[in-house]
Amino acid sequence: MNAIEILVKEHDSILQMIEITQLILTAEDETKINLNHVEEIVDFIKKFADKYHHLKEEDVLFMEMERQGMPRQGGPIGVMLHEHDEGRAYIKLAEESIAKLKLGDRTAFSQIKENLMNYCTLLTNHIFKENNILYPMAAQLLPHDVLESMSVGFKESNLSTPDNEYVTKYLKLVADLRSIYVK
Repeated sequence: MNAIEILVKEHDSILQMIEITQLILTAEDETKINLNHVEEIVDFIKKFADKYHHLKEEDVLFMEMERQGMPRQGGPIGVMLHEHDEGRAYIKLAEESIAKLKLGDRTAFSQIKENLMNYCTLLTNHIFKENNILYPMAAQLLPHDVLESMSVGFKESNLSTPDNEYVTKYLKLVADLRSIYVK
């Protein structure tokens, strides 16, 4: 599997978690929503989608694309970086609302729902743009040896400890929540 395919596969897991999130948050009876599952989703987003996946894009893919002449500002890289930041802001607000809900503020649930649903919409569109526009551009722009080096680095990152345990934990979480919510 090459670097681009690795990133697309990670997108697949993120999209599955987005589907789960949307199913949970659109339940008819909000009082039956499992807050622990919502917190696990936020943890997945922060650690798998953002820290693990987005950092590969930001610290490796985008930097290599810049080295090959694609500007950071005013182009697709700048848009993707802005959307990463926008997603982080939604998650921060969702976390703050979860804390309020735990302190007894029942109105905080609507803020959790609003921010996570906004995140889901943002990331669904973001992933579409990356998979269908940015990644094909990267595949054409980057020299074969750079793509190969990235592939090796991503594979090593996926297999090294503690990353392997980390990835396994989050992929298992997606599978476990899918078995509960996706019919």
